[in-house]
Amino acid sequence: MTTERIKALRAALDLTEWRLETTQRLAQVGDWELDRDSGRMTWSRELFHLFERPEALGEPDINEALAHYTPASLDRTRDLFWHAIDTGDRCTLEQEVLLPSGQLRHHVTVIEPHKDANGRVFKLYGTVQDITARKRLEAERLRHLARLAELSRHLVAVEESERRQLASALHDRASPNLAALHILFANLVDGLPDAVRRECEPTLEDAAALLADTTAGIREICTDLRPATLDYAGLEPALREYVETFRKRTGIDVVFAATGEHTRSLESSAQTLLFRLVKEALTNCAKHACAGRIQIALDSDARQTRLSIADDGVGFDLAQLGEPGNTPGLGLITMRERVELAGGLFVLLTRPGDGTVIEVSIPHPRPLPERPS
Repeated sequence: MTTERIKALRAALDLTEWRLETTQRLAQVGDWELDRDSGRMTWSRELFHLFERPEALGEPDINEALAHYTPASLDRTRDLFWHAIDTGDRCTLEQEVLLPSGQLRHHVTVIEPHKDANGRVFKLYGTVQDITARKRLEAERLRHLARLAELSRHLVAVEESERRQLASALHDRASPNLAALHILFANLVDGLPDAVRRECEPTLEDAAALLADTTAGIREICTDLRPATLDYAGLEPALREYVETFRKRTGIDVVFAATGEHTRSLESSAQTLLFRLVKEALTNCAKHACAGRIQIALDSDARQTRLSIADDGVGFDLAQLGEPGNTPGLGLITMRERVELAGGLFVLLTRPGDGTVIEVSIPHPRPLPERPS
């Protein structure tokens, strides 16, 4: 091989090494090799930087290298090394590292075992990446999500409070006045001469029907805003009352069954949530599903309350849920978000022509442990 050829190969090798070191430095990734039998390690330059170890000290042995990890990470790392050696599987682990400067950093290590001709792992090759910035962003994102969840719960609570106040105001102000008007109107009709009553009979009947319709409308609005039954009797009676009203209004056959006696263990907000889910689901059925029959099942035990709503309607393509112009859409997405916000599980099963099933489970709050005497 000519001298010029050797120089060219060395230049290419130097360029490759420079590019590798630069890439590792930019990505904050170092690599190492560990000989199983001797315990000798070789480190890349970036790995020295990640562990704040001067290159003049040379590569540490395996025990010295592991000494940087926090106690919990150290146990997991040792287990990972032995798992890679025993199984020959590629392994990944996140670790906490306490550096000589006192900084606490987060690393992710990937181990790739190498086997000899007999299948025995004789060497481990690994990469170490500093993910401290990523972990910091993840923690910040979780804090923002927790704050968003807190604000969402507060918004729902405020909304329910306003609904309750408005329903109470309508009931307390409008209902007594309408009842008084009904009595006054009946007395007025009874006091009319027979001839006048017969002459005005169509108008009187229209006025009586309008008064009855207004009374029923106010009662329906109060129920939609916040059914009083939900506050003084609980979830199951409120659902039975609403289902009966819905059945009469739409003509759709709705079957409601409830088992278990633990729905009272649910917090008031969770009972309200389940009531709203049934109301939204029945409204969707009446508007979009073309259903002839709806089955609602409410079941509870000591740990959770489960709600199932199934219809025999037209169903829809789940892949289009949330797409613009798709119905139903936003209501179901809101249902899922509110259930998950309450720590529950929301499952939606549907396909075109095969009806829709909504399954919800809400955990009961755990009782506080008794204070030791």
